[in-house]
Amino acid sequence: MPNIEIHGLFWRGITKSELRNKIWRLFDGKPFQADMVVSEIATDVSDVRGTEQPFLRLVSTLSPHTEEIMAQLETLNMDIEWLELKKFVPKRE
Repeated sequence: MPNIEIHGLFWRGITKSELRNKIWRLFDGKPFQADMVVSEIATDVSDVRGTEQPFLRLVSTLSPHTEEIMAQLETLNMDIEWLELKKFVPKRE
C-alpha cells in the first residue's frame, strides 16, 4: 500500500486538505489508486530561519507503480522523500 505523507502545514498558500485533493487527482483512473493512502501528518517543518519547508514522503514497498507514483508527485515541484518499506502486513478481515 503506497502511503503519501504530507509534512508541513502550508505549501505556496495551499492547505494540506487542498494538497491532498491535488494528489488524488494526479492518480484519477489509475488501477492502483484504490490501494493508496494519503496521510496528513501534523508537523511543523522549518529551516533555521523559521521558513516553512513542507515536503511529501512516499513510503511504499517496491511495486511496478512506484516509479510512476514518484513521477506524478514530482510534477507538484515539492521536496519528496521516497522510503522503501520492507514489508506491509494488511489487517485481517
